[in-house]
Amino acid sequence: MSWTLKTVGLIGLLGLFAGVASSLLGIGAGVVLVPVLSLTWDKMHDSPQKLAQGTALALMVPMALAGALRYHFGTCENDLRIAMPIAIYTVVMAILALGLPLLFARWTGMSDVLGHVEWETVAVMAIGAIIGVVWLGAPLANALPTHTLRSIFGVLVIITGVRMLGWHTFIIGLFTRGGAG
Repeated sequence: MSWTLKTVGLIGLLGLFAGVASSLLGIGAGVVLVPVLSLTWDKMHDSPQKLAQGTALALMVPMALAGALRYHFGTCENDLRIAMPIAIYTVVMAILALGLPLLFARWTGMSDVLGHVEWETVAVMAIGAIIGVVWLGAPLANALPTHTLRSIFGVLVIITGVRMLGWHTFIIGLFTRGGAG
């Protein structure tokens, strides 16, 4: 992948969106990331689906850590005394949690088995995701009423189910045929 300023910005925004969605609804951001990354990498990699899944899973480490800490220490306000230490701690712990096994694999000569995670993408998306979790998603989730969160989550589950079952083509066909006739 060619790393331009535009690419970094788009991947960072994708991470931001994934972080907000993840912390707002308590979902794994793979629902958002895997389809986008898989389609984006379709022509660039031999196994775009595996690479997208591995990358999304690696991104879950910093997002889950930031989200759990943000919910634990308070999501009511965007106080830098709470948010900044959580963000910094999350970056450090994610580097340790994800980096040490990679170093160990290289030290033991197992680096040839590594390959289904795009680590540069994880690094860029993680920054956006941590910002999305700590300053946007978790505080917004705390501010919204429970019934609103349940409704948003329910709509997301229905959309995901429809897409996974392949019914979206049928539904789109109903609207396009109806509009043309």
